[in-house]
Amino acid sequence: MSDPDESAERPAGVREVLRDREYLAVFTASTLSWFGDSAARAAVIALVYMRTESPIASAAAFAISYLPWLGIGAVLAAISERHSYRKIMILSDLARMTIMTALAVFGGLPVGALIGLLFISALLSPPFDSARSALLPRLLRGEQYVTALTLQRTSGQFALIAGYAVGAALTAVDARYALLLNAASFGASALLLAVWVKERVPSLTADKRSNLVREAAEGYTVVFRSPVMRSIALVVFCGVCFGVVPEGLAAAWTADLAGGPNAVYLGMIMVAAAIGFVAGSVVMTWLVSPQRRIAFIRPFALLTPLVLVPALFDLNIYGVVLMTLISGAALSGTLPATNGLFVQVLPPAYRARAFGVMQSGVHLIQGGSILFTGWLASHYPLPQVVGYFAIFGVIAMAVIVTTWPAHATIADAIAANKVRVAAEEHAAPPGGGEDFGEVTIDLGRAPLAARRPRPSPGPVQRRVPVADPPERTVDLSERTTDLGALPPR
Repeated sequence: MSDPDESAERPAGVREVLRDREYLAVFTASTLSWFGDSAARAAVIALVYMRTESPIASAAAFAISYLPWLGIGAVLAAISERHSYRKIMILSDLARMTIMTALAVFGGLPVGALIGLLFISALLSPPFDSARSALLPRLLRGEQYVTALTLQRTSGQFALIAGYAVGAALTAVDARYALLLNAASFGASALLLAVWVKERVPSLTADKRSNLVREAAEGYTVVFRSPVMRSIALVVFCGVCFGVVPEGLAAAWTADLAGGPNAVYLGMIMVAAAIGFVAGSVVMTWLVSPQRRIAFIRPFALLTPLVLVPALFDLNIYGVVLMTLISGAALSGTLPATNGLFVQVLPPAYRARAFGVMQSGVHLIQGGSILFTGWLASHYPLPQVVGYFAIFGVIAMAVIVTTWPAHATIADAIAANKVRVAAEEHAAPPGGGEDFGEVTIDLGRAPLAARRPRPSPGPVQRRVPVADPPERTVDLSERTTDLGALPPR
């Protein structure tokens, strides 16, 4: 079996990736949106709490952004497959800009109305994120895309931290300023996408559509019926389930360690989670060769819960920070290789829907894991909860990695998908698909056969010689896609 990018001898550099004007627009737009979102989230929590003095109401305002992914997210993501990815992203940005502006201007609305508008805004995240995830593989390939994913994750972490800081500062003056900042970030994002990103045809054309629910269900089918994609999904879901625990319980763990609330300890744990997440992606992207990444999937997946087992020994803050950092780095370190494998067996027409399935699963499992361990920690000592939960995670992950598909199974799935994609590209009408440029199919590197006209019906038939079209080959061995497995915290 070949590695995800066996033709690449080195990772792609940052400047090499950012030279692509379309990707630069998508990257900048995403970073602006993440920054504005985190600033607005801090402001909304403060605004709702000041209006109600209710911790439950402020928590609901924070959690509402995750709700659309729990069930309806896959259906919303299926919309992205029906329409131009560029249009979906621009319209989502403009709608969210309008909502955030309304929240800032009409700040005196009842709390229920504020939360309702936030929910409507949150409904636009699945189609936007799915469209972005499906668009990026059309802009970049192979190692360039792996580098692009690392840039996205890194910028997302820094944008989140900076947004919270700016949002808190603006809230001290007037929370509406943070909401206006978020609206401006959405507007700038829409402008960048409209000016710099080219229009492309939808992946799911009208003749292939059924209904949204069925199309969303097909996203689950294509992920979980494939042995390779199913194994990748289980590795990601299991890793998220246990890797998120230190960050999710950071406030309670801080109080347990310091004998009460402690902002310094809380900041140390949260920053360790962010640094570990960034470090794992950076190291695996730029310091490990493309050919060796796949070998790290299983050991890193097992290390994610294993490193949290020492929590049983009631470690001090430095031990907790070290565990959090290593666990986060191991979890994020699996992503470059899993992304490469995932796309090689994923039909392009299912990209947005498969992303919706992965993102929905990640949000559901993250929230469920935090709620479950938080409930346990309210009844039992927190170090024991984390330690024993991690032991269960080691067992679960060990079962998953031991059932990892054989090399021959993965190779067969990759080859079958290459043939399928080549056939679809060959059958596409002129100008109806995306421009792949000078790329080749890694199946003997044979060019696609030229089409010949059929004899016309009637008593007299004759063949009219036509010039063969230019040799056009497609290489999908270097394609990767974003699983959406770990959204910016």
